Parts: sequence; C-alpha cells; structure tokens
Amino acid sequence: MVNDSQRGRKIPMEEAINSIGFGKAQMKLAAITGFFVAADAMEMMMLSFLGPAVKCEWNVDNAKLSLLTTVVFFGMLFGTYFWGILADRYGRWKALCYDCAFVFVFSIFSAVSPNYGTILFARAMVGFGLGGFGVSWTYFFEFIPTIDRGRWASIMMGWWSLGTVLEAALAWAIIPTLGWRWLLVISAAPLLLVFVAIQFIPESPRFYLISGQMEKATEVLEEVAQQNGCHLPEGQIKPLDDMIKPSPLEVMKIILFNPSWQRLTMCLWTLWFANGFCYYGLVLMTTMLTYHDKGNVCDNNEIFTNSDYTAVFIATAAELPGLALSFSIVDRIGRKLSQALLFGGTAVFIIVLMPLDGQTQADVAVLFFARMLITGSFTITYLYTPEVYPTDIRGTAFGYANAFARIGGMLCPFAAQDLFLGVGAWAAELLLAVMAVAATVASLYLPIETSGREMQDNLNEGSMVMKKMKSGALLNVNSEPLNPNSNAIYEEAEEGKGSQNVIGDNENALQLDSDGLAVEQNLH
Repeated sequence: MVNDSQRGRKIPMEEAINSIGFGKAQMKLAAITGFFVAADAMEMMMLSFLGPAVKCEWNVDNAKLSLLTTVVFFGMLFGTYFWGILADRYGRWKALCYDCAFVFVFSIFSAVSPNYGTILFARAMVGFGLGGFGVSWTYFFEFIPTIDRGRWASIMMGWWSLGTVLEAALAWAIIPTLGWRWLLVISAAPLLLVFVAIQFIPESPRFYLISGQMEKATEVLEEVAQQNGCHLPEGQIKPLDDMIKPSPLEVMKIILFNPSWQRLTMCLWTLWFANGFCYYGLVLMTTMLTYHDKGNVCDNNEIFTNSDYTAVFIATAAELPGLALSFSIVDRIGRKLSQALLFGGTAVFIIVLMPLDGQTQADVAVLFFARMLITGSFTITYLYTPEVYPTDIRGTAFGYANAFARIGGMLCPFAAQDLFLGVGAWAAELLLAVMAVAATVASLYLPIETSGREMQDNLNEGSMVMKKMKSGALLNVNSEPLNPNSNAIYEEAEEGKGSQNVIGDNENALQLDSDGLAVEQNLH
C-alpha cells in the first residue's frame, strides 16, 4: 500500500529513468536514431569516393580535390555549434527533425550539381547538417539507464560502422554502372525514411526537465514505462533547483575558464580533435594508398578497380571488430583507460604502416587494425562527453567539443591527400601518429571517470562533482556510483564562498562562485 509520504516524494530524473529500465521503448529509439547515425555515416564515407569521381568529371587539381573534403568539415564545424544550441533551446526532437530534412535536401542538391562550384556549396551545406549528428547521440542517451550506457554506446556506434560498410558496398555496385550522381541519390534515401520515423518518437524528458515542463516530462516517462511494461515509482518528478539556462557564450566561459571544468574541457577538445583528424585521415588514406600510383585513371574511364573497392571495403569493415573491442572493455576498465589504450594502439599501427611503402596487402592489413582501434576510441569519446556534462548545458557543450573533431577532419585532407602526394606517405602517417600519441596522454589526464556514475541534470550538481574530483574526495574511480541527490554533494556548497565571476551583463547575469557553482544574481 502506498502512503502519503511516498505519493509526495520527489523523484530525481536519473532514478526515474533507471527504474523504467531498458525495454521496447528504448529499442524503438535505438532503431530510429541508429538509422539516422547510419545515414550520416554514409554521407561521410562518400568522401572516399566522391573526390576522385569529381576530379574526373570536371578535371580539378589536387588542391580543389582536397577542398571538396575540407568544406564538408568546415560546414560541420558551424553545424555542431548551431544544432547543439538548437537542441538546448528548443528541444532535441526539433533539432533532430530539422537536421534530417536539411541533410536530405542538400544531398539531393549535390547529386544534380552542374559544376564544381555548385557541388562545393552543396557539400558544405551537407556538412553543416551532419554537424547535428551529436544531437541524435545526446537524445538517445538521455533515455538510457546508468548501467546500460556503456554497452549501448558501442551498439549505437555500430550503426555508424554499418553505414560506412554499406556505403563502400553501394559505391562498388553503383559507381561503375550508374555513376557517382546516383550514388548520392541512393545514399540520401535513408534520411527520408528517418524523417518520417522521427514523427513517432517523443521529446527527451530531460529536456522537458531543464525547460521546467514537468507535466510533459512525466507524460513521456509514463509512456516509456508503459511500453516497457512497468511503472514509475510513486511520487513526482523532482524539478531542478536554481534552474539556469546559460547562453552559448556563457557555456563557453563556464567550461573553458572556470577551474572546475577547464582541465576536463581541454582534454576533451584534444581527444575530439585527434579522433576527427586520425579517423578521417585513415579513411582518406585508405583510398589514397590504392589510387595515387595509377597515373591518370580518368583517361582509362576506370576510377577504381575491383581490387581497390575490395581494399576499401576490408579496411572499412574493420570498424565492426573495433566496436566489439570497445564494447568489451569500456565498462571493465573504464572510459579513461579504454581511450588511452585504443589511441595508443592506433599510434602503434600507424607507425608500422610507415615503412611499408605501397605494399598493398600489408597496407590493407595494417589499416584494418588502425581503423579498428580509432573507431573504438571515437565510440568511447562519444559516450564520455554527454555523460560528463550536465543536461542544462549538454547539447551546447557537446557541440563545442564535437566541433574540434570537425576542425581535425577539416585539416586532415591536407595530411592524407596534399602531404601524402607532395612529400610522401610517411609524412602523413607520422603526423597522424603524433596526434594519436597526444590523445593517449589527454585520455589519462581526464579528471573524472564516468563509468557507473549518474548523469547530472543541473550545472550546480555537475560543478560540485567536478570540484570533489579535483580535491581528491572521489579519487577511487571504481567506487560506488555517486548519488547526485545526496546531501554530501552539497555539504561544501556553503563553504568558503569567495569572489564571484560574472558571466554576461543581462539583468539576471549568470555568476560562478569560487567552487564553480552557477548562480543567478540580480545586478540592479
């Protein structure tokens, strides 16, 4: 029998999601958002085949060939910022829906481009849309119980790998027969299906929580519980205390300049840059190693041979065992050590690649393992970032971090293509190896282990957790998960209030106290 105290109990969002568990509702979300991830991966994998095809279509030089790839990442750089802000301000669902339609429209526009300048613009717009990939990731994980996040990160990234493998297979089948324009059209088709499917999934309850829409948050949680065949605990969803919605500029100042978040942010941005630079560098190098010694392939009307497609397909398929590897270690040894081992392994295999000098079979074998490991590290970085930032700044902070992967991707064509052709394969490979080593160090220097820990919804909660980690109060990364609603987290909130740093000049300016806590103060 439920008593009055139980009915009046305030239930934290994390407890509510954990009580619902993982069931049919999350499986439906995994299928829809996963299909979106796969569609985005197909657009990215397209870069391996589109460049050489466009080179033959309009006889462009190597600089323009690299630019065709760079503008995609340039668009993604701004897209990650834009879609992250949109997700935090207007909802994850709206951002996901609009983003899907945006990418589809400009993918089709790419296919009908009459000249190089037009396709350059179209692919930049596709890149802008692909910057919203992280929204689907954030959206999905806001429905997932604490205990399931690690394994589902690998499973969800499996959709990305499925998309890359599928695109390699489609290119093999379509380019020699129908041409590259039809490859663009057929590759965009899944986005239309995803757009329709998105209409049947709800907004994130965590977004409703941070926007103060408690009734809608409860409705979504009850709907998910019903689909999973269970019930929410008795009581009401606990609203956030001191609810603050910082502007994008305020979020930047918080995560970059506040001592509680600074070290985390610098390490994460290094990891994202290295992931983007090494992953996309290896993707482009896979085709460069088979393409660069063939002379003018356009004269022979054969851009890629069957052996070329086979090599690309094998190297791309390496992502699947990479996901299996990350799945097996991410919860056993933690996010930090997993990333360090995978980045370190990537560096080793890239170094092994350097003396091979065009030995095709050996190149393919080494690239297989390098792609496998960098895929695993990328997966865990995608998991760690939304875990460590609180809900009220998660979309924006994730967007800032993700932007550095796009900067890395934007620069990698000059290593994987220009440096490769101008200096030699060894120079490009050395640069990739150096970045992987830097990321290994950054992984070990991350200030907090998120494995088994609850996701924070409030900036104050997150700041207190980061402060405790910094002070050594939570040094045991394998300890029991921290309860964000425990009074222990807030015991120090009233201690030693020092000088305050004002962020913003509006009437209710956001301030950070000496402990990194965000508070609103009326300045008038």
